[in-house]
Amino acid sequence: MKVKILAQAIAAIGLLGSGFAHAADDSGNQLERVTITGSNIKRSIKQEKALPVTILKTEDLAKQGLTTVEQVVNSIAANQSSQGSSYSVGASTGGGSFASLRGLGNQYTLVLLDGRRMANQAIDGTSADLNAIPLSAIDRVEVLLDGASAIYGTDAIGGVMNFITKKSLKGFSIGGSFANPQHGGGDEKRVNASYGIGDLAQDGFNVYGAIDYLKHDAIMASQRDFSNKITADTGNSPNAWPGNYVDGVTKKWKATSTTCRPPFSQSVGGICKEYYSLYPALSPEVEQISGIVRGTKRLGDNHELSLQYTRTETITTSQNAPLPTGGDITRANATDPTKRDLLYVRTIPLGNRETEANSVTQRLMLNLEGLVAGWDYRAGIGRSENLVKENLNSGYVSKARMQAAVDSGALNPFDTSGNNLAAWRSVGITGQTKEAKSTIDLADAKISRELFALPAGMVGVALGAEARHESLSTVYNKAVTRDALSTGQNKTEDSMGSRSAYAIFGEAEIPVLKNLELQLATRYDHYSDTESSLNPKVAFKFQPDPKVMFRGSASKGFRAPSLYDIYRPNQLQLTGTKFVDYATCPDGQNPLPGTDGTGCSKMQRDKRVGGSKNLQPEKSSSLSFGMVIEPTKDFTASADLWWTMIKDQISILDETLIINDPVKYANRYVRDANGNYQYMIDDISNLGNISASGVDLRLNWTLPKTSFGTFVATLDGTYLAKFSYQNEKGGDYTNTAGQYVDAGPNFRWQHNLTLNWMYGPWSAIVSQNYKSGYTDQNATPNSAGSNHMVKPYSTWNLSASYAWTKQLTVTAGVKNLFDQEPPYSNQQRMTQQNYDPRFTDPTGRSFFLKGSYKM
Repeated sequence: MKVKILAQAIAAIGLLGSGFAHAADDSGNQLERVTITGSNIKRSIKQEKALPVTILKTEDLAKQGLTTVEQVVNSIAANQSSQGSSYSVGASTGGGSFASLRGLGNQYTLVLLDGRRMANQAIDGTSADLNAIPLSAIDRVEVLLDGASAIYGTDAIGGVMNFITKKSLKGFSIGGSFANPQHGGGDEKRVNASYGIGDLAQDGFNVYGAIDYLKHDAIMASQRDFSNKITADTGNSPNAWPGNYVDGVTKKWKATSTTCRPPFSQSVGGICKEYYSLYPALSPEVEQISGIVRGTKRLGDNHELSLQYTRTETITTSQNAPLPTGGDITRANATDPTKRDLLYVRTIPLGNRETEANSVTQRLMLNLEGLVAGWDYRAGIGRSENLVKENLNSGYVSKARMQAAVDSGALNPFDTSGNNLAAWRSVGITGQTKEAKSTIDLADAKISRELFALPAGMVGVALGAEARHESLSTVYNKAVTRDALSTGQNKTEDSMGSRSAYAIFGEAEIPVLKNLELQLATRYDHYSDTESSLNPKVAFKFQPDPKVMFRGSASKGFRAPSLYDIYRPNQLQLTGTKFVDYATCPDGQNPLPGTDGTGCSKMQRDKRVGGSKNLQPEKSSSLSFGMVIEPTKDFTASADLWWTMIKDQISILDETLIINDPVKYANRYVRDANGNYQYMIDDISNLGNISASGVDLRLNWTLPKTSFGTFVATLDGTYLAKFSYQNEKGGDYTNTAGQYVDAGPNFRWQHNLTLNWMYGPWSAIVSQNYKSGYTDQNATPNSAGSNHMVKPYSTWNLSASYAWTKQLTVTAGVKNLFDQEPPYSNQQRMTQQNYDPRFTDPTGRSFFLKGSYKM
């Protein structure tokens, strides 16, 4: 074997990130053979001069005060997640948090645990929940920024995040952390412990267990100045306290009191309107306990058998504004009792609506790996499941009981004296609303080796197969969902589905010349409920000089409709946009004869969202070309251009398009016999194409050693040149790079900048996370037609650590060192107002202390 030639080889899949890695030479020890994300071919560590992925060590991330996988993922420059824990405020999400590499969407980022799939989150259903990953047991995160369907199959169009657990632990370790925000709310407490026995090298076995507990307090809108103020763009609602009603005879809005309750309700257009964004939590209360148990047994010199069990339970408690009756409660009209007034009341006496989502993810995995006749092999069988239960804790009312109480006179919903609290409590309702379960059973096997020699080096090959069975079910507690107001689930039905899939794949790394290597890969996937797919990939690495490397790849990809896309239960939910129904109120003031008059009010309305069994798989094409320079072993810089095209994207049509063109989308409006708006239909469907391109940059510089320590500077950045999509096949392209369009913006530039300092037992790190500004939504009457720009968002973290011994380490620091508030946004899509909670953190400056002790 031509080891000297192989030592020059650089993996050529997805090549973004770490540049050249210099490995220490542990002479006399057996080389450990590893598989890096992006390839199935095992190489020894010494043979890997360059890594094809960005590798993040969790112990380094912890020093920045990052305590959850969601925070870790959001620190990655190429990630543009739009759904985290804050999204659960006002929405039924199960508390899920998701990754979205390059902003393509969480459905295009494949999340792996030890190189294998996890069950998708049962309520979102298109990808794995980041909260399901036990961070305290994670050794590192490997991020591949390239289309990888040829290696991993469906969902890997945008890239792969592989969370690698610790292979073994020995002895006892305990640690904890505490964070205290300067402005109140959001306290965070964490404690973890682990214990392991056995040494794989000496004893031939290792068994360890680890457990982690995390509690994050809610932050209320009232606790932050930027969120508890009212601007000209702040949304309001006619569901108010004191309440309003639509007269059953005149079809006009009428107030029940001329005395509103500023600042919460104020007189607008002759009636009180409620500023609902003053009530809710900006971020929910999150309580999580996670654990892992792993046992590994060495069989002879070349084989290892391991059994791993992981379990994570996350309880997310969200608070939203008091319930709006939304005209679902009526009363007899005083002038003509045969007519019914529609009541629009905010249930202030019952307090905020509080919901709880309990999400439990488990995985059991049996793995056997080793070396046989020169072939590296890995085979496994396992099962993973996610179970989510959602509950109404308080603040909700029974429609049947409230209607009966109003009809009998037991409850006057317009009485603001506070003397009828018992009557309000009598119409309250609590209980579980639904239970959703997602499972995946999987088995896989793969082999790899350096097969034969060419003049330039050894040819490496890998072959493998995989089989999966997936299922998804959602069961509603109809005794609650049919009766409770404001859940959007009163007409939902149970849903369930399953499917099987298998795949075969192959890969080869071919040294064409001493300085040119090709990588070829292909994968065939077959699904029981949709089309089969064959996806090839070719990549190259060309190194004309030891200090310069060029790389690139071209690949085809696909994404099969997820079970959630197919079997998502039909559900009524409120639109994120408030609008007038001009079909029943053409001038915006006077309703058409025979209609109920509600069309004239600018308000949120029901829409139906559900799955479809008529979906086609998405297909993609990806290209990348990059360059890495390393003038010295202490400095590496890389730039990688990339382009991705996705055809027949699976999604829902943005509601604003349906609202803004009711003639074109007339078939999506459901009305009663009198023409009154009931709901709009916005089911999942195949839309048009997505075309995105940009450049990923990375710099890593280890400064010359000084008498006062060593400094290492790193910059990871992603520039988005284009992000365009079609809402319909053959339609016009819409570009969201640097501007809020339809559902939100995509950031032109994001970066993570860090400076590490090490000096004996001391170390410190300062880091910056930066997002560029963008053109705002500008959809309110006040902002429409304006060109308001959301300012860039930059936060700095600072921490210092001291290791007294190898056993005890203490870290103290400040997150958001300069107390940067989220920039102002006039977006109207989210419950939280005056900023966009999907992309910013309302916590502000927070002080943290972290310690660990190993025995």
